[in-house]
Amino acid sequence: MTVAGTLEARLSLGGKIAVVTGAASGIGRAAAQLLCTLGARVVFLDRDAAGLAVAVGECADFAGAALSFELDLSDHRAIETVFAQIVEVCGGIDILVNSAAMNVSGASVDYDLETWQRVLDVNLTGLFLTSRLSARSMIAREVGGAIVNVASVGGLSAGITGRGNANPSYRASKGGVVNLTRALAVEWAAKGIRVNAVAPGYVRTPMVARLTNDPVKEAAAAEKVPLGRFAEPEEIGWVIAFLAGEGASMVTGQTIPVDGGLLA
Repeated sequence: MTVAGTLEARLSLGGKIAVVTGAASGIGRAAAQLLCTLGARVVFLDRDAAGLAVAVGECADFAGAALSFELDLSDHRAIETVFAQIVEVCGGIDILVNSAAMNVSGASVDYDLETWQRVLDVNLTGLFLTSRLSARSMIAREVGGAIVNVASVGGLSAGITGRGNANPSYRASKGGVVNLTRALAVEWAAKGIRVNAVAPGYVRTPMVARLTNDPVKEAAAAEKVPLGRFAEPEEIGWVIAFLAGEGASMVTGQTIPVDGGLLA
């Protein structure tokens, strides 16, 4: 095989079934569309039905195919139902990208416990459920697979964004994602399932609109980043695509910061 042929084979996701949560916007949308560009049949999942329709519609001319299901990851019974439908419609799952998340800031001494639980339900428990349901499909078909979780620099460092940014549930859940990634990677390695994570820093998504809508706040945040700017969602998407593909065939159990040097 030529070098060009090798590169094409390593990068192509043709014939793969990929599922992406949080796919209506931000990193999830960028990753889902990129996987579709690389030839995968991609299932877009999100609770935002209107956003899903737009995101899927933009994939019409891509090499792969796109379809969607509306899903709120805090509804754990609904996760079971939707993933059963995905397996029925698509025949199985080869790639899972767990991008959906919520972030509700607040001082720990006053933090509402109902909010705390909902954030953990979406960011950690929902991620665990989608991962094990995908793994069941991969194991049953004896094909292996790849799971890529979207963690955060906030799951690796509590002080990276400063004392004024109190969000205990988000940081706790993302720290859980980092270690759950390791645990599942070790547990499922013998089945040929690789589990990795990316840890974005500041990314231009709706989650940080409070910063990007205010030039002064955005500039102050960007000043902390050695590369001097926020990442675009597509820049995180490319790392996700690498981890999902054959080019990362010997990579598992890792969390890769994609943060412009923020943690350096």
